[in-house]
Amino acid sequence: MGEEHGISRAEFLARQAQTRELAAAAGYAGVMVIGRAFYDRPGSLAYLTNHFPPFPPTEFDGVTRGLGHGVLILPVEGPTTLLVDGAFYRDDLIVSDDVRIAPNLPAGTGAALHDLGLVSAQMGLVGEDILPLAFLGELLDGAPDLDLCPDERLVAQQRLVKSQAEQALLRRAAEVAGAGLRAALEAIQPGVTERQVCAAGTGAALAAGADFVRYLRVHSGAWSAWPSRWPQATGRALELGDIVTLDIIGAYQGYGFDVLRTTACGSPSPVARKLFGAALLATERAVDTARAGVKAGSVYQVGCRVLDEAGFGDNLPGFVGHGIGLETVEGPQLRRGVEIRLEPGMVLCIEPGIFVPGLGGACVEQEVIVTESGPPELITKFETRWW
Repeated sequence: MGEEHGISRAEFLARQAQTRELAAAAGYAGVMVIGRAFYDRPGSLAYLTNHFPPFPPTEFDGVTRGLGHGVLILPVEGPTTLLVDGAFYRDDLIVSDDVRIAPNLPAGTGAALHDLGLVSAQMGLVGEDILPLAFLGELLDGAPDLDLCPDERLVAQQRLVKSQAEQALLRRAAEVAGAGLRAALEAIQPGVTERQVCAAGTGAALAAGADFVRYLRVHSGAWSAWPSRWPQATGRALELGDIVTLDIIGAYQGYGFDVLRTTACGSPSPVARKLFGAALLATERAVDTARAGVKAGSVYQVGCRVLDEAGFGDNLPGFVGHGIGLETVEGPQLRRGVEIRLEPGMVLCIEPGIFVPGLGGACVEQEVIVTESGPPELITKFETRWW
């Protein structure tokens, strides 16, 4: 309890004030913001209140309805009200004028809107994509005149560019990821299972300060050709010469890390070396392209061009990266044709991986902060050539 948090109360209040102004300009009486569990989609709710719902989302029953979610009611004028799903919240961290415990979250939200005089108002809605249909139906049954208008831009645009305090937390998160990956790398040897490698890396990241590790994917041998897989690690024992991809995802004080490295169990084959070299060069070129004013789609094009020239044109990725912050994958997406221009303070994960069925996969993922001028600041400072 009471440990220092990297974002000041004043910054949270400034975010709330900016959201109020945007809502007023759009003609809303206020904003309703939905968030989901800390390891999943706390996003805009956490951004405005510093509340990370700690319980997993569960089915609705006769007593608890909306468990694993939280709701912020932010009027254009007047006090803020945060609805939490139970007595599971950090009152030493939350920034809200009023906090109400509501095991039945739809009913509690309706009651709060009534008390605030907003039960028949037009409200901007942030979090439409994670709002349970059952929640929405019950809320509108009790407040049929409520006009909810999905409008993610009210908060999403603010979250694109990270403040100095957010950047500091993301730098520290990257260090935590490095500690986990180094421990995983040191555990790789013939006969060791993917799960054992995963356990070593996860434990090291937690010891280094991670809030949690959502997963540390360990893909070995033929599985290295899979860019994603469930479960994160299996009981497969590593064999000499295996390609091994390691992808660690989690958070430090709410701010995410997502870093991938590729290596081999023992000496890699010539084919593996070609994969590794192409992936690393693609990342290096894409990172250098990620400068203020450049379109996000241009970063994608540069990464893919390197892979194409290396002979992997039939296996180009669908994207080469994304923003990161309170959630693992945020805007901007580094995909073909994305017109968003990079701005100073954006924090990106750049990962032009190449995954070839029957051959193997490789990716070297870097996290960077876009600077005012010149190349971005590299915050994943640990080694890339892990072979």
